[in-house]
Amino acid sequence: MFDPEKHRFYEIAARRFKAELKLYGATAAIHLENKNDEIFWGKVLKHTYPEGKFRFISSSRSHTGNITCGCTQCLQYLDFLDEKFWIAIDSDYRYLDEQPFMRPENYVLQTYTYSFENHFCFADNLNLALQKAVYPKSVDFDFGSFLREYSRIIYPLMVWQLYLNYIDRQAFPQSVFHRMLSVNVPMQFWKNNGEVILNVLRDRSKRFQNSMKRRYPDADYTWHEARCNELGVHRDNCYLYVRGHNLYDLIVYMGKALVSHARSSMEGIESKKSFEHYLTSNVCFDKYPEIVRLTDDVRKVLGITL
Repeated sequence: MFDPEKHRFYEIAARRFKAELKLYGATAAIHLENKNDEIFWGKVLKHTYPEGKFRFISSSRSHTGNITCGCTQCLQYLDFLDEKFWIAIDSDYRYLDEQPFMRPENYVLQTYTYSFENHFCFADNLNLALQKAVYPKSVDFDFGSFLREYSRIIYPLMVWQLYLNYIDRQAFPQSVFHRMLSVNVPMQFWKNNGEVILNVLRDRSKRFQNSMKRRYPDADYTWHEARCNELGVHRDNCYLYVRGHNLYDLIVYMGKALVSHARSSMEGIESKKSFEHYLTSNVCFDKYPEIVRLTDDVRKVLGITL
């Protein structure tokens, strides 16, 4: 139900953010979901528009008077966005649901991946972070190969999740999918390039699919799979579209363990900073479609033509 007082409250707040730009000498104000998002969006904007200066707003006061953050708070400003005030949010499943307001024409920037953490977990970036953390030695582990197989295992689960959202939302909620992605990483997981982790996920995926096929023998999810492919989600890159916290926590744990093992068994390693430091220090711009879409959206919002 439309609340005119609430609407007016956020309109006034948006006007204030725009009016304060001169004080900050900023190109635009951008409301983020929280403080942690600044490192990612700061890199995106610096890469795309290095001469610009942007004011990040990581939280703001709600109409009830509380300091509030998160996507819901960002979306309160949807009617008041323009070239001076944008929002930048994680896509979650909004991109896959093709929600119409998630467009740069509306001054809404989205990650396209589930969250900004997925971008840091792009396979090339993981291998680079690992190399830097154990320089000048090398580690016999390939995150690219690991994530490709990880994606192929979990891809059917994502298709089932999207399909069941349409016919029985309680059958496979996102919360259950997220729990299925959580793995207790065993010691020396790096043998056979993480096969022990993949086997756990593979077993879960097979058992779940068999259960769903028995429960829904007439299920036809080919349309949902085709739509996923049309949106750029396929068997080899599905890891970019699952809940970022699950993926990021797994990768950071693995990376720390690999670096610790390498440093304990090799002399002469020069790197002193952590795997996570190197992981969040870089974004692989122009290397994969999701980051290209995102930077294209920034240019559209800024009115930059190439």
